[in-house]
Amino acid sequence: MFEKFLSFKKESAFNLLQRLFYIGIFPLFFSASWLGKYFAILSPMQIQVPAEQPGFYTFTTGPNVMKGIFVGGCVFIVSIVIWKIICQILLIILEGFESYTNRNNLD
Repeated sequence: MFEKFLSFKKESAFNLLQRLFYIGIFPLFFSASWLGKYFAILSPMQIQVPAEQPGFYTFTTGPNVMKGIFVGGCVFIVSIVIWKIICQILLIILEGFESYTNRNNLD
């Protein structure tokens, strides 16, 4: 089994780039969550807290969680679209190389 893991077999460029795309989504998720957390802390919001006396309120600041989730989600979606475009460009290049080598091997 370990020998099969270390050996290479001929695969199409489509299968390789499809795997690369799915593997590349994980780092995008972590960077988007980090950026969302950064924006949540960067722009704090005031939270209304009841005071000790009834009818009075005081304010405290805390992270803006909704803004962090929104920014993180938007960054994740945009980065997936950019990553998909990069993978599609690589697929076009690798399919061109593949067809060129297949054509030259037949001659």
